[in-house]
Amino acid sequence: MEQYSRRNCLEIQGIPEEKNENVLDIVKDVGRALGMDVSEEMIDTCHRLGQKDSGYRGPRGIIVKFVRRLDREALLQKRRERKKDFSTRHLSLDRPSDVLVYLNESLSPMRRKLLAKARMLKRDRGYKYIWLRNGNILLRKEEGSAVIQIKTQADLDKL
Repeated sequence: MEQYSRRNCLEIQGIPEEKNENVLDIVKDVGRALGMDVSEEMIDTCHRLGQKDSGYRGPRGIIVKFVRRLDREALLQKRRERKKDFSTRHLSLDRPSDVLVYLNESLSPMRRKLLAKARMLKRDRGYKYIWLRNGNILLRKEEGSAVIQIKTQADLDKL
């Protein structure tokens, strides 16, 4: 249920923080840079995430909750089309920088931990692909092989 409640949300990572910033304008700027007009009517709410672990020094992420899941999916698709080429230099920031910007599905804490374990398994066992679709963790050993959906720790243990 917790993951289902996040179905309209995405997280934006890598955007530098500034005092008195307007997060809605940042989200619109990200959309514009990706070729999508993000309007205020599309967004239910958006804000910076809470404090990260004490050892983390980077900027806090931005959570965006869209009114419609289709709009969230459209923005994620625009990001996928850009491959690894999207960074802060594409945004109209007051200060120049060139940090990669990531757009990701918002995951529940349990799914986030499961994804981290799946990434370790990918590295350790030679899986070639890992990705998310609608909150589901998917693995593929190699091009053309069957897609494996990871829902629980038991699914990882089977591999």
